[in-house]
Amino acid sequence: MKKRSAVLCFLLLICMVFSSVSWAEEHYDTLVNWNVRIAVPEGATAVLEGNEYYIYAGQAGSIPYVMVRIYRVDDAEAFLKDFTAYMRTQYADLKVTADAGRKTIGDKDCFEIDYSYSVSGYEVRDRRIVTVIDGTVYMFASKEVEALGMTIGSMLEDVVADCEFLSDADAGQKSGLADGYLYRLSNGMPKYWLDFTGAVADNLVLHCYFRSSDPTFYEKVYILDLSSAVTTENGLKILKVRDQYGFDHSNRFKDLSLRFYLDGAVMTVERDEKTLAGGPEDNILTGTYLMRPVGVRADGSKKQSVLCPMEDGPYQPEELGMWAQFYYFRNTGFFPPEAEVIKNADGTFTVHLYEVLTTDGVEHTATSAWYTVDAFGEGQNDITGKKISLIQ
Repeated sequence: MKKRSAVLCFLLLICMVFSSVSWAEEHYDTLVNWNVRIAVPEGATAVLEGNEYYIYAGQAGSIPYVMVRIYRVDDAEAFLKDFTAYMRTQYADLKVTADAGRKTIGDKDCFEIDYSYSVSGYEVRDRRIVTVIDGTVYMFASKEVEALGMTIGSMLEDVVADCEFLSDADAGQKSGLADGYLYRLSNGMPKYWLDFTGAVADNLVLHCYFRSSDPTFYEKVYILDLSSAVTTENGLKILKVRDQYGFDHSNRFKDLSLRFYLDGAVMTVERDEKTLAGGPEDNILTGTYLMRPVGVRADGSKKQSVLCPMEDGPYQPEELGMWAQFYYFRNTGFFPPEAEVIKNADGTFTVHLYEVLTTDGVEHTATSAWYTVDAFGEGQNDITGKKISLIQ
């Protein structure tokens, strides 16, 4: 792994361990590992959900709300450029209603950019305000639906103005890369996976999953030569790309750049031709993809690397459902789009993998698998009776 060590100086990533919210005093939340105290407006509901902190102005879990996230990058304008590219992949009708502009809110130097897009037939107003403190971008966002009266007035500006950044900026942090980064489709299907473990080669490996006609998926692997990397305005640009057989594919990529943040990576790709395989539209690789950290482990039986959680269990029910989908996909080549997880009286979990189909106008469920596992993903295939481990 010498090449991986040599290139670490290029990678602008510092991973953060997120802790739960501690209640410092009335109307304030202290996010210890984010080094920030948030003033929660009277009557609002605040909650930390994974890597995102929400302040709900109305009903908990719904618009309108203010959201806070952080990214380990020190250039707000470059961040907003990458973020806008990502937003275009999420909303086909995205409009930038106000370009990124500098503004002062309270005692903070900020940039704001405004978006709009439609959800369920209603226009959503999505505002983003970012400020940089000690090499970290703090992104404050609000979502409103004016047509339904779901508005928050000046709540976004008030939260930004009233938040306090703590002095112990390095507390609760650790440096380094995750073993892998994953981009998934809206149904959870793994699409692009960056593998840093060197299980295929002593370089960064890009796994690409595409649908074939049967309708299983196949995998295309590219080796990204880290020794060829140069820094550009888009991050780390890879100049040499080959497949797992050693054939050079560099001239097929006009650009393949990576930018690493606190809790993920953005991969920007521009292919010389439209598709990887000359197939249907879903084979297109050109685009910008926001990738999340994942674990990677060696699969000794197949001498290859496999996706796994970042940390050992026990796992939450929704996590078991996701890894059950990945387990089935890895073993069959088909990704079941739906996962239902039921907790049993004995503490185990039953996972139902299925898809909803329509035949002659009649909707029905096509089951892929039934598993019963413990909180660590160990158990059995209920159809075959064989022992299974969802997580290698």
